[in-house]
Amino acid sequence: MVFRRLKPYTVLITATGKASITLSIRPRHLLLGLVLLVGLPLTWMGSLLYQNIQLARQNQALSAAATEVLTELDVIEAEIEVLKHRAGLPDPVDLDALDSGAELPPQGGVATPAAPEAMFDLAKQRLPSLGTLLNTAVKPALEDTLASEAEQQAAFPTGKPVAGDLSISSEFGLRPNPFGGRSYEMHEGVDFAGPMGKPVLATADGVVMAAEYDRSYGNYVKIDHGYNYETLYAHLSEFAVTIGDRVQRGDVLGALGSTGRSSGPHLHYGIYRNGQAVNPRYYLTLEASP
Repeated sequence: MVFRRLKPYTVLITATGKASITLSIRPRHLLLGLVLLVGLPLTWMGSLLYQNIQLARQNQALSAAATEVLTELDVIEAEIEVLKHRAGLPDPVDLDALDSGAELPPQGGVATPAAPEAMFDLAKQRLPSLGTLLNTAVKPALEDTLASEAEQQAAFPTGKPVAGDLSISSEFGLRPNPFGGRSYEMHEGVDFAGPMGKPVLATADGVVMAAEYDRSYGNYVKIDHGYNYETLYAHLSEFAVTIGDRVQRGDVLGALGSTGRSSGPHLHYGIYRNGQAVNPRYYLTLEASP
């Protein structure tokens, strides 16, 4: 296809009594000017629209990121409240009520989307206060609580009072008189038979409050574990501790023997809670009684 070359035109403008005006019009230049006149605004508008779309996408991404940050802070705050409750600090959050969808206070209004900048500012304000609460209040209280629980656990008499296998020769409670006759007596402990000299062990951490001889118990050791618990180890052949010694679970207190009112080598082991004798079977892992 062959395009014909556009010819230039001359326009003569005259007015009565005034000099005439001659305009030389070149169609190619006129078309170029029209293209520029129309094209430049369209290009500018297209660029502006593209920039607006990009800004809208960036704003949406920022809003999503800010929402995620605030949501994570809510989770962290709830976990800190759980730790506060664990540490014994006041005003724990009622997580059960939140999880069960408890009714919230009346709220409402126009749903105007929050600006990302405002949400990030809120996150920046909340984060330092949460860090301060965690480090200055929750963490020290929680450490104290865990230390107290560990101490209480160590003071709970769940250890074995005799090294090796345990052989029970007499249970806790009423029993016939082991020295004959038709009488019954209350036995406030469990007897473990064994060879003379077998190591007798502390069943929990505590302080030795007695290490002496008694006509009935013979050589005996009594330990105060705190938390209203005491243990008794009787009929020992010898002592390995003295009054005031601090012992830990598994420490040797003495040797199994047959001193005092005893019919043969054995350890009488008793547990006392609030001053009252309780069945050691409740605290030890023992074979079922016959």
